[in-house]
Amino acid sequence: MPAVLRLEPGAAVVLDELERADGVELPPRRTSPRAETGWHRDRAALDPLPRAWQAVIMIGDKPPSPEVILTVFLRVVLVSLVAALAGLPAVPAAAARAAAPAGMYRFVVAIGGLKTSSNENWVRLATYSLTADGTAYDSHFHWSQRVRVSRSGTGVTGAGCGVRACEVQTANGFQASTFPKKLSGTYTVTGSVLRITWTGNGWEEWTVSEPIAGQLAKLTFRGSSFGATHGYGYGSNAAWSERASTAELAAFDHTRLKHDYHLWKTDAGTPYLDEGAGSPFWLTGWRPCSGGRCLGGATAATDYYLSTANTTSNDRRNTIWHWRRELADARGEHCYTGNSHVKPMLQIIDSAGGFHGWVAVEASLNQSSPAQGTSADDIGVFELSEF
Repeated sequence: MPAVLRLEPGAAVVLDELERADGVELPPRRTSPRAETGWHRDRAALDPLPRAWQAVIMIGDKPPSPEVILTVFLRVVLVSLVAALAGLPAVPAAAARAAAPAGMYRFVVAIGGLKTSSNENWVRLATYSLTADGTAYDSHFHWSQRVRVSRSGTGVTGAGCGVRACEVQTANGFQASTFPKKLSGTYTVTGSVLRITWTGNGWEEWTVSEPIAGQLAKLTFRGSSFGATHGYGYGSNAAWSERASTAELAAFDHTRLKHDYHLWKTDAGTPYLDEGAGSPFWLTGWRPCSGGRCLGGATAATDYYLSTANTTSNDRRNTIWHWRRELADARGEHCYTGNSHVKPMLQIIDSAGGFHGWVAVEASLNQSSPAQGTSADDIGVFELSEF
């Protein structure tokens, strides 16, 4: 019986790499019952290998040659060292690709519960980090009509970019230095369906597609058990530190981005969902502001600002703020302090570091018309993306 090679869990080795060992012909792969018997009988032949790196060679009638053991050992050491230096988990690459949705482990997600029958709607803007063992970790910001909060200042001033010189406002808390809320759970991928079950918080499902094969996955919302009704998501293997700078955003052709949205609003007190897809955002001609952290632009009636979440953040967060100038003028204000639109966003970055837009939420809760209560809220989820 020929020798059989199998990798134990935890071995940071890919069989295809091992088979390219110079000067040594490695045996074919097999997982027969007879091979399993051989593995139990001859496992002692590999005792010299460290347990965490063992590449197990199962032998039928004779022990493995020293050349095969040495080659396996050196290959495991080499791949493990490369993985460690790159900050990657030491897991079989083939298994990792199979475990994750489209082989991607880091996702930006906008998700929300939006119903016209409710005035307790909510949105969440999150990062999902998946691991090869099926664990999911969430870090997010959360806004709800049940929790009445005012807008927050980013500390970033939009000036010299065709708009009034004002401090950019954002949804309450988005200017924080870290994501304040956490979840953890498990995930499975069945065909093209990703299911994440959060511990103590129910499950959500998405359909997975690949707008850029091997570089970027897209999540299309399917449903949830915890009240979420709409969502957008994209994932890659780019590090969370990968981002498009403000200068890169200024140079980007924003007419390439499609604006898809689901927004809860009211008309004369009657709730409805404002929904649309396929058209560009209302402003595409962004100009860099002074200070390097903001873009600005204006239409005939409205000033638009796009900035980082605060004056020091270097993550994937951006925020859009816009308001009609006549509303500020009616209040005798240069910078509007009423019910402006605040839209926290997370950049979509592919595995090669390319920028493709944002997933985002609107959390424009009423802060200046007390008599209208939640009827003056605008809340929802949207994406500005190339896909």
